[in-house]
Amino acid sequence: MHVHATTTLSAETIKTRFEQVGSTESVTETPLIYAGERRPPKFFLPGMFVTPPAAAEVSITEKSSGADVVLRLMWGPLPAPFPRALAGIGLVLGLLILALSDRAMSSWLLASVFIVAPLTALLYQRQGERVLQSSLSAMLDGATFRPKPH
Repeated sequence: MHVHATTTLSAETIKTRFEQVGSTESVTETPLIYAGERRPPKFFLPGMFVTPPAAAEVSITEKSSGADVVLRLMWGPLPAPFPRALAGIGLVLGLLILALSDRAMSSWLLASVFIVAPLTALLYQRQGERVLQSSLSAMLDGATFRPKPH
């Protein structure tokens, strides 16, 4: 999934602000990690030990009146739709286990693991996406990120 923001800041100003992430002069209080040496550059949130962290690849395009910033939202190295697909598959598998089982407690527990674990990962990913977007929006002087089809 891609989100897009337009700002009046120049591309060089944006790159400078992004490179300051983690320093004492940083605009945001969120513990973002910026990997500017990657191609394309990437932001990470510190992740829990059981799920990959929320991440975003950054593309900055210079315009005459400022710049466009596009974030490709990710789940660690995977695209952002992956946890949504994982949650859907977990829900279907959990319901199949319940439908085909003998209704024993172990079946209920197994089904709940298949349903709850992916849904928890999805909720964690969506929260991370919101934190990334709001933190980067603060660095862009309040520019709002909106979904953009690609």
